[in-house]
Amino acid sequence: MRALVTGGAGFIGSTLVDRLLSEGHEVTVVDDLSRGRLENLTSAREAGSRFTFRQLGLTDPAIGDLVADLAPEVVFHLAAQIDVRLSVEDPVRDAEVNVVGTVRLAEAARRAGVRRIVFTSSGGSIYGPVTDLPVAESRPVDPMSPYAAGKVAGEVYLEMFAKLYGIEWAGVAPANVYG
Repeated sequence: MRALVTGGAGFIGSTLVDRLLSEGHEVTVVDDLSRGRLENLTSAREAGSRFTFRQLGLTDPAIGDLVADLAPEVVFHLAAQIDVRLSVEDPVRDAEVNVVGTVRLAEAARRAGVRRIVFTSSGGSIYGPVTDLPVAESRPVDPMSPYAAGKVAGEVYLEMFAKLYGIEWAGVAPANVYG
């Protein structure tokens, strides 16, 4: 399988990249390195021609050309502005990265014939304050920050892309990942 991993130089992304490569897949990582680190991809770089890295942000229109050139079968979308405090300080920038970036990526994927997008949302923020655990996916969303609202918007957009264009998507919503 040819896979594109956005945010692949981050903690979760680089772990996913290592797993995909260990299973024999071809992987391209797109990361602007605003939070991710190249050293997280040290073992991935040992995969030779099955691994490629591109330093690029989701807000860059060139993402469309890159996805078209790569023609991945699956896009694992982990790239995001992840700091809730920054999202509150600058909600416009947060929306540019997390909402517009996701839509730009989904549109590029649609045009390139990508089969599926796996979107990383946020189980720790989209449901708002919770007291009953575990949180069921059927619980209504209640975003309390621009970051959380952007993650909900990403899910809504991907569902719309599924209905309108037939592109498959799946969501992963981890809560408060640390490492």
